[in-house]
Amino acid sequence: MAVFIVVFGRPEGGVILNVIRGIKDYKNYVLYFGRFSEEKGIKTLISVCRELQDVQFIFAGTGPLEDEMKGVKNINNVGFQTGDALEKLIIEARFSIYPSERYENCPFSVMESQMYGTPVLGADIGGIPELITVGKTGELFESGNKNELKKQIQKLWEDMALTDAYSNNCMYISFDTVEQYYQKIMRIYGS
Repeated sequence: MAVFIVVFGRPEGGVILNVIRGIKDYKNYVLYFGRFSEEKGIKTLISVCRELQDVQFIFAGTGPLEDEMKGVKNINNVGFQTGDALEKLIIEARFSIYPSERYENCPFSVMESQMYGTPVLGADIGGIPELITVGKTGELFESGNKNELKKQIQKLWEDMALTDAYSNNCMYISFDTVEQYYQKIMRIYGS
């Protein structure tokens, strides 16, 4: 099994979230973790899961649309997870999916996945595209577009070398500090 060490540093005022590891010990599933609600794109994702029976999905969360996934054989709903259990699910996933259909500023789930070396397939909406480097740490698809989501899942699922490369690229991911983010916003909107 791979060794994971998350390093938090502040070179030049930035926060580096770095994952140092050996070969990733995949469990060969795609992970969705978050709220099971319409704005999160869960209905679209479940619809795609029904069509991709050869792809295994783990859903970790809870919410009003939880019953929608019942009877979908390739979805394993493990319920709401936190701490070590959630961390393990993220680390062991081939990639995670963030299929939001509403604008979200800075979804932590996207950052968290990459921070643990797991590439992200995210909807091209709100702040999600700012967090994923397409062709390096993951891919994007048009929010709410079932066909594009399906195509991107198939692409990532069928190409282990690609997801391995994306996973390795996640080792170098970095995000702004609160102060850096504030300064960027102030430059845009002024004071």
